[in-house]
Amino acid sequence: MLEPKRDWKAFESIEEELEKLREWKLISSKSTEVKQFYYKGVYTNKPVECKVAGFVDNNEIVLYVNGGLHSIHPDYFLDMQKKGFSKDISAEEKDLKEIPKKERVNKKEKLIIVDIETPFSFSPKDGIREVAAIVVEDYEIVDELHLAIINNEDEYKKGYGSGLDNIEENEKLREEFRNLILKYKYPIVAHNASFERSFLSYWDWVDQDQTFYCSMNTIKTIEKLDSYKLKDLLNHYNIKDDQKHTAMQDVLDLLELLKKLKPKKWSKLGSSSNNGTIKRNYVMDKKKREEDKARLELAKENIIENILENKSIVFTGDTLKSRVKISELAIQYGGIVKSSVSKKTDILVVGENPGSKLTKAQELGIQILSEDEFLKLINKD
Repeated sequence: MLEPKRDWKAFESIEEELEKLREWKLISSKSTEVKQFYYKGVYTNKPVECKVAGFVDNNEIVLYVNGGLHSIHPDYFLDMQKKGFSKDISAEEKDLKEIPKKERVNKKEKLIIVDIETPFSFSPKDGIREVAAIVVEDYEIVDELHLAIINNEDEYKKGYGSGLDNIEENEKLREEFRNLILKYKYPIVAHNASFERSFLSYWDWVDQDQTFYCSMNTIKTIEKLDSYKLKDLLNHYNIKDDQKHTAMQDVLDLLELLKKLKPKKWSKLGSSSNNGTIKRNYVMDKKKREEDKARLELAKENIIENILENKSIVFTGDTLKSRVKISELAIQYGGIVKSSVSKKTDILVVGENPGSKLTKAQELGIQILSEDEFLKLINKD
């Protein structure tokens, strides 16, 4: 068994993986699921579970074994499966039952740690800016995925979804995430799992029956602390003093925390009673968004007067006029409507109950107008 010396290709989808496994006769021609494989060779004293990670060609496949990548001829690997190693492992597990609990080896932990960043919002309908996932087996990373469209590198470094485009309706990125979940079929772990699940479910990035573990609630059962924010936990357990608030760094930080704690029992989210409502609302909201988008595109073709002179306009809070109507007016009077505040923002229009956009605009010294002041600016009652 050797480490792959040539460039190899990871499976791009579960369909490709199944097709190749059938071709190598590792599963039956009619099989629709990936079964558990086993390896026993020079580098292992006994049969161990392994995974086919990808391939170079039909003479060299790549395995993930004991935390490392190794290559082998598919025929040799097929012979290993025929030797009935799974029976050996079953017998070993049976013997394990006779060992006192304190002396048992912990079951191998298999998880997908996920974090998302949103546009300074706790409302799923406002969308997703960034998604990161790492696949963990026995607290070692075996696969990872980072999905984001960066439009401003300097803003992105500030975290919290800044400098990023919304990606919730990007079909390519959503499919990449769903393929990862489908490939491994492990529980998803998120620090505030109810938050992540609400966004990912709303935008159809996960199925309604996806299992979620909440690391925050899990840690609450381990130790009583004043704060369970990830930043405070990283500090409390002497891992690091700060938190970047970018999705990939947050999942890596959470992994380090979980490595230290290695929970014996996880806090699992219950099924959501309003899943059907969420799904229906998603369909209805999507139709409404498409109509609003078409309406704003039409406004660009019907400029009334260029009073705003291509200034960047952002809205926050509840305005008397609907968001699409006031955005339409901004465009028709020469403005460019954006969804988030940045250094390039010229005016923030504030309604009732404004969000964090107001704080950011104040920090950046951006002009802030009430809805009434904005309408007077464009001479519109």
